[in-house]
Formats: sequence, C-alpha cells, structure tokens
Amino acid sequence: MNTPRLVLFLSATLLALLSAFAQDPAPPAPPARVDYATQVKPVFEKFCYQCHGNGKSKAGVSLDVKAKAMMHITAGDPVHSDVYRSMTRSTGASDHMPPVAKDQPSAADIAIIKLWIEQGANWPDAPPK
Repeated sequence: MNTPRLVLFLSATLLALLSAFAQDPAPPAPPARVDYATQVKPVFEKFCYQCHGNGKSKAGVSLDVKAKAMMHITAGDPVHSDVYRSMTRSTGASDHMPPVAKDQPSAADIAIIKLWIEQGANWPDAPPK
C-alpha cells in the first residue's frame, strides 16, 4: 500500500472510531412494569401464604387481601414497607420472613417485590377479564 492510500485509510479508520465513541449512548430502558397477578402474587403464595394468607394472619399480617396487605406495604418506598424489610433482614433475625426453617425466596423474587413496591405497588381490585 502506498503512503497516500495508507494515510487515507488510517484517517478514515480514525474518523470512524471517533464518531462511534462520540455518539451519546442510548438511555437505559425503564424497567418493565411488574404485574401483581403473574409476578408478585406467586411469590406471596409460595413463601407467605402458609402463615399470612388463606384466612391466616399470623402477627396480624395477611397478604392475600389487598386492604390488609397494604397496611404493611408503603407504595413507592420498599425501605419503609414491612413486607420488603422482613424479607431482606438477616436470616438470623427473629423477624426475618419467611422463617429460616422454610423455603426462602430467591434474590430475583425479592427484587420483584422491591420493584413492584417502587413502582407504586399496583394491585388490581379485580382480575382482568
């Protein structure tokens, strides 16, 4: 390759690289809306309803009735939501839920609950038809 072609090739390559790095990256997509019926309720059913659902309300907490559950959920603020805080306490804590002797929710399950609360804890009054 002769010198002028090499200079032209290197200049074009450099210009392409600079333009690729100079472009603003696309903003991250907002997280998808968490759906109560398909994402949150199954976590509650699997890990919470044994003591806090199906007519049971251990320690006065019931998670299968919206009005009762929302007394322990601060929409938009997982840090001040009893449900989220109890799931994220140290597993050695006496108020960690579910109790250590039972199956524990995964990090993904807990992340769903957190995101749902952050997004406003939308809980439809009736299932969609």
